[in-house]
Amino acid sequence: MNANLIIGVWCSLGLLALIALRIPVAISMIAAAVAGIYLVQGPFAAWFQLAGASLNATTYGLSVIPLFILMGNLAAQAGLSRDLFLMASRWMARLPGGLAVAAIFASAGFSTLSGSSLATAAAVGRISMGEMLQRGYSPALASGTIAAGGAIGILIPPSVMLVVYGLMTEQSIGRLFAAGVLPGILLTLVFMATVMIWAMLRPRSAGKAEQAVQYEKVPMGGIASLAVLVVIVLGGLYGGLFTATESAAVGAIGTLLIAWSRGGLSWQVLSKALIETASTTAMIFLIIIGSALYATFLSVTGISGSLKSFVHSMGVAPIVVLLLILLIYVVLGCFMDSMGMMLLTIPVFYPVTVQLGIDPILFGVLVVMVVEVGLITPPLGMNIFVVRSVAPQVPLQTIFAGALPFVLSFAVAIGIVIAWPALALWLPSLMKGG
Repeated sequence: MNANLIIGVWCSLGLLALIALRIPVAISMIAAAVAGIYLVQGPFAAWFQLAGASLNATTYGLSVIPLFILMGNLAAQAGLSRDLFLMASRWMARLPGGLAVAAIFASAGFSTLSGSSLATAAAVGRISMGEMLQRGYSPALASGTIAAGGAIGILIPPSVMLVVYGLMTEQSIGRLFAAGVLPGILLTLVFMATVMIWAMLRPRSAGKAEQAVQYEKVPMGGIASLAVLVVIVLGGLYGGLFTATESAAVGAIGTLLIAWSRGGLSWQVLSKALIETASTTAMIFLIIIGSALYATFLSVTGISGSLKSFVHSMGVAPIVVLLLILLIYVVLGCFMDSMGMMLLTIPVFYPVTVQLGIDPILFGVLVVMVVEVGLITPPLGMNIFVVRSVAPQVPLQTIFAGALPFVLSFAVAIGIVIAWPALALWLPSLMKGG
């Protein structure tokens, strides 16, 4: 093992130690990468790479991130998730576990405006959790449904995670969005089926005889406006009318106008949405800077090349390597947040999958799907803590227990996409430009 590779290994171990000490992932990645580059190439190279990574974070392509985040925050602050849940509850009231099924549907619908799992879980949880508990649903079913439904938020486009993956790997964001549509629908249907099976096996957990939520009229005008906006934003992107950034801008302005037209937009709401957007964007951009530096560090120290050579020498089928990578993500999801986990590992795993001939669009969708699992698994499960914040009377262990069946649902959905890659690759193949 040469000296550069030894430095790379020790700095990577140092990175893991910093993360274990609860140092933010972005800061940990920057510290480890700068130290490694400094030791291999000297101080000038280290500071040059740090400055270059920071400068690259100001590129035009990254502007899509705050715009889509703003779109989701405006939708959440204006109460648009409430409309979706009210509508879904009337459509699905007669199904086993109807209100829980409606919460899954509302989560999927809100995901087309948000792109954030935490925002989806919080927005849908605030309106649906109380309704389910009031109607006799078990706390486990109610909370587990909301936690799992929120996880759909980072797969169904517009997805911030797919945007970040596309920017890191230089893949088309439009094609990644198209690739996420059918797997997102599949995951939604599998979750709905899980709820109905749960309700049929344990009828008492689904409360009293189902009735639609009746406490106010469903504002169908707002729902129709949202549907039109989603068609314009995603249709324009898939049809080649908009770039990803233009599509995000249209979505943010459209959501702003819808919120204003239905009286849900005040200066306080707008201010809160802008502040949350700025805070989230700053966090993501800092992680992107750290990830860019880490990718350079892996190349400089020779870790990337060594890893590719090692995988090639194993002589195993690509599907075996892919399954092993996905399993690593499941384990990491127990200890790291989804964004940090993806940005830490993509520079390592992506070159390996390219060498093995795994389609990069398919790999991106699978990574986002398996990263979602970490949102509902102990001990970190961010969606679990979001649900606890909207339902503090429900113990954490109950929420984790309620989310557990949906981990199996994730495994089923991921297995189906691996078995039939066309679910992720068919829509991108229809897009203009090949």
